[in-house]
Amino acid sequence: MMQNNKKAELPLPPGPPLWAGIQDYWRGPPQYFEKLTQTYGNVVRWRGMFTLYIINNPDDVRQILTQDYPRFIKNTIDYRVLAQSLGQGLVTSEGAFWQQQRKLMQPMFTNRTVNGFDTIINAMTAQMLQRWKQRSPNETVQLDREMGHVAFQIVSRALLGADIDQYSQQIVEILKIINTNPQTLRAMLTLLPWLPVPSNRHFLCMKKQLDQIVHELIARRRKQGVVGDNDMLDRLLAVRDAKTGEGMSETQLRDEIVTLLLAGHETTGTAIAWTLYLLSQHPQVEAQLVAELNSVLCGAPATSSNLAQLPYLKQVMQESLRLYPPIWAIARQNTESIVLGGYCIPAKSYLVIPIYSLHRHRDHWSDPEKFDPDRFAPQPEVSRHSYCYLPFSAGPRTCIGANMAMLEIQLVLAQVLQRFRVIPVAEHPVEPVAEITFKPRYGLVVRVNAR
Repeated sequence: MMQNNKKAELPLPPGPPLWAGIQDYWRGPPQYFEKLTQTYGNVVRWRGMFTLYIINNPDDVRQILTQDYPRFIKNTIDYRVLAQSLGQGLVTSEGAFWQQQRKLMQPMFTNRTVNGFDTIINAMTAQMLQRWKQRSPNETVQLDREMGHVAFQIVSRALLGADIDQYSQQIVEILKIINTNPQTLRAMLTLLPWLPVPSNRHFLCMKKQLDQIVHELIARRRKQGVVGDNDMLDRLLAVRDAKTGEGMSETQLRDEIVTLLLAGHETTGTAIAWTLYLLSQHPQVEAQLVAELNSVLCGAPATSSNLAQLPYLKQVMQESLRLYPPIWAIARQNTESIVLGGYCIPAKSYLVIPIYSLHRHRDHWSDPEKFDPDRFAPQPEVSRHSYCYLPFSAGPRTCIGANMAMLEIQLVLAQVLQRFRVIPVAEHPVEPVAEITFKPRYGLVVRVNAR
């Protein structure tokens, strides 16, 4: 009781007046959150469509994501909307069910397992580069679309094998509809599926198509019989609960496959596209990286076994993920009232960890707007707070596919940069937009010239 009284005596966090900045919020939430934290401090209350508590202190972030993580759940509007598409996959599920699913799936994402996919990654990248080779020097490509396509080919082959090929274009179009800002009116209306509005009808039609494809793929594989561990679907079908001996239900399989398809291609493809764009804007960094690749690889693709010899490649990837984190914020709801930064935050509040702002926090990053891969050289990294850099979240709910994403980003970059120069189109506007992922609003239109 005394502890609750002490909490009640603490003030609420500071913030702007009611509805202030609503236009800035809709124009760009990541940039607006950064502005708010610079103005009001590391814990900010913003009252717009929702009351948000923006948490920008790495120590508080560690408490939310790791130290007290069971008290911070995903019962926010973002995850409820996302669950309309993904069901109860690893991203959206909670509690004992999530723990069970995570335990079942974790062995599929160890370094040893993931490293076995480098052949698929390099083969799909080589196919893309062969198409580029046939283009004229003045022809443009939309980089984010190209990288999204190759990332989907990689994750779908790794997950479902060649069975996916005939459906790939259809699935990409459906996932594109799913990957919208969950706070838009159109997205929030999916929480009321019985409401007969055009956007709901379209969404339900797309979801039905996706479900039919996934269930058909599962049924076909069941009929063939599980043949080992050739891809992740084989592993998902083979996995058994240690206590009950039961495998995943049809619904569980569907939800995990759809989650892996969306999370495994959209975030990684976006990260590769932003990295290539940044390199096109910083020729000295690009030259240093290409020199390292040529020296170590001599024109061959990189593999999981020789990435340790390419430290600058990893630094470039890390710095790109700092400036353009594909997942730009993490949402949580606290199950009880808490104290963060000396302020009392009521139970069941909507908490936002603004990854974009953390990655540019001036207390932890010098010259944070600058693209500088050397900040990830081994020595400076030692002294940095571990919770001011969260491209894959942190704690027990850290991204299960982080190892695969980092492998894929580096292998794709290594092949592309050895064979092509990415040249920006000066007149094309480049502006990030915050949907589920942090992507280019108008695409990244570039020219790709053979070296």
